Amino acid sequence: MNRSISRLYWVLAGGFVLLTLGLGYWQVIHARALNNRAGNPQTTQRTLLIARGAIVAADGTPLAVSPGTNQNGQVVYQRTYPQGTLAPQTIGYANVTQGMTGLEQSQNSSLTGDYGAESLLVRLGLRAKRGAAVHTTLVPAAQAVANKMLSGQRGAVVALDPRTGAVLVMASAPNFDLGQVANHFSSILRVHGGPLINRAVQKGYPPGSTFKVVTATAALESGLYTPQSMFDDTGTVMASGLPLHNFANEKFGPNSLTLALTRSINTTFAKIGLALKAQRLGAMMTAFGVGRAPSVDLPPGMVVPSGRIGKGNSILANNQPGEDTARIAIGQEQLLVTPLQNAMVAAGIANQGAIMTPYLVQSVVDSHGSVVFTHHPTTYSQATSPAIAAQVTAMMRDVVQEGTGTAAALAGIDVAGKTGTAETSSGGLSDAWFIGFAPSQAPTVAVAVVIENSSSQGGVVAAPIARAVMQSIISRSQ
Repeated sequence: MNRSISRLYWVLAGGFVLLTLGLGYWQVIHARALNNRAGNPQTTQRTLLIARGAIVAADGTPLAVSPGTNQNGQVVYQRTYPQGTLAPQTIGYANVTQGMTGLEQSQNSSLTGDYGAESLLVRLGLRAKRGAAVHTTLVPAAQAVANKMLSGQRGAVVALDPRTGAVLVMASAPNFDLGQVANHFSSILRVHGGPLINRAVQKGYPPGSTFKVVTATAALESGLYTPQSMFDDTGTVMASGLPLHNFANEKFGPNSLTLALTRSINTTFAKIGLALKAQRLGAMMTAFGVGRAPSVDLPPGMVVPSGRIGKGNSILANNQPGEDTARIAIGQEQLLVTPLQNAMVAAGIANQGAIMTPYLVQSVVDSHGSVVFTHHPTTYSQATSPAIAAQVTAMMRDVVQEGTGTAAALAGIDVAGKTGTAETSSGGLSDAWFIGFAPSQAPTVAVAVVIENSSSQGGVVAAPIARAVMQSIISRSQ
């Protein structure tokens, strides 16, 4: 009998220990992850009793605020979005039913006052719980221009300050109104084209000829070529047993590397890809960040990596022997990049070869006006040397002055850029691109524009959008 009681005791004791460990894990160790999980209605409901911090634009324009109202003797804070259509996919929403997305999710700890010593002061009753304000890098005027130019189309625009990595514009179309999330979410879901998708960071596109900027940089880095290196175009190159042609089957004859970028000659860049092989071309892709997802202050998993896509959407290595480097060199062959990644390519050339880490949050300021966080620019990667970046800049300037990108030209300001018209599986339609920066001598803005399923070329539909966005940003700084 005593032995049976002893066994029962140890079973009960063991169960109690396991229960205690389980509760400790979920309530202590894993508590923060549960509280910050998107879609947790209890967490979001609790925030209605908290003066959630504002999200503001670079010029102080309020993007998300929480005015208080008295309900049954209790102050309740309702999240509202004064500029609801400005950058909805990036700002995101915090809603009892729909959960949290975008900056509302990634910055939730700051916005709800659950950070650092603030949490301890609240627990000790020394301070009422109030959220901190998140100051973003977004420029409302330029963001509005991008939204207007994208209207009625599917695509995205990203503009960066190449000197710091600050995201000045992050626009995605189709768009929606954050003010409709609380009561009309089903109508947003019915909009054709997926307005909740942030195409700037969540969708990859074949870059087409914009990728020739990476290939040209690799060519110059290799020492095998200079901007004046000559090629002879017959209109066709055999690669992986199949012919590769120029756009519209054009033939250019003798051409330099500079002219090849200016006129976007596929065969010349295909020959360069074959000569560089996977090791050299792949190394340059890695240097530009292709193959990984940059951190940009958005929720984990929201920013997808760029790269060559394999089975199950896996990212393939950049330097696999035997790959079709001719087609990779012209931005095709399973290669997908996000608009953010392509903007970083342009920004890297603009910034003397150094790509700065992109970011959306400039600072966090608590309810008493004290700055609790300030972003300090960091280098994401050194893609190339200043000397080679200068050579590529000169070549990209020719693209805008006399090549395929003339629609991006600005009066009195030198613009450097590259167009792209990438083949897709959509019945003869293409993804139309433009990447570039301005002023080319001392760049303050780098931009990437993509328009999905277009019947026109990048120089026709994407370049004018880039021009308008760059003009808006440059005008602001003058």
